[in-house]
Amino acid sequence: MRKSIADTLLTLPDAELMQRVGLGNHEAYEVLYERYARRLGGFFLRMLAYDTVKVEDMVQELFTRVWQHRAGYRAAQPFSTWLYAMAYNLCKNDYRHEVVRQSYTAECMLREEPVATTDETIERKEMHRLLRKAVQALPELQRDAFLLHYDEELTVPEVARIVGSPEGTVKSRLAAALTAIKKQMKMNL
Repeated sequence: MRKSIADTLLTLPDAELMQRVGLGNHEAYEVLYERYARRLGGFFLRMLAYDTVKVEDMVQELFTRVWQHRAGYRAAQPFSTWLYAMAYNLCKNDYRHEVVRQSYTAECMLREEPVATTDETIERKEMHRLLRKAVQALPELQRDAFLLHYDEELTVPEVARIVGSPEGTVKSRLAAALTAIKKQMKMNL
């Protein structure tokens, strides 16, 4: 991409970039990819039980779909919400084809944590492992709402649009998820 075009595109908001992508502009598409690929990779990582190989494939699949469905984007909704909705649907499709949640628990038990050098580091890693285990043990709808809201820092209205549920339902799922996580963490400490 030429430097002047790249600098101009980098300053544009997502909706305007998508408008250009809709017209077939590959440079605008590249800017959106650079903005979101890493963040969505983290989302997929957490949603797909830390399967790094699958994460790379899902990010590529997501951005392939962005290009394929570029004409379907409407600027009335934030691009990030549209993108996360597609990412969430990819995860849901993956859940239908694999037993990710069941194998995750077994895999976590077998996975060795690196040796820590201090007691504080050991405690922090153990807390992180227990939290990850508690989140993955949540019922699917609670886990999805939790990850979208707390890990991806999306608002409740954005989560509601992504998962296709009313805001009140999302709030209830988040409250139930927090209660279950606290209970699970207390039991493990």
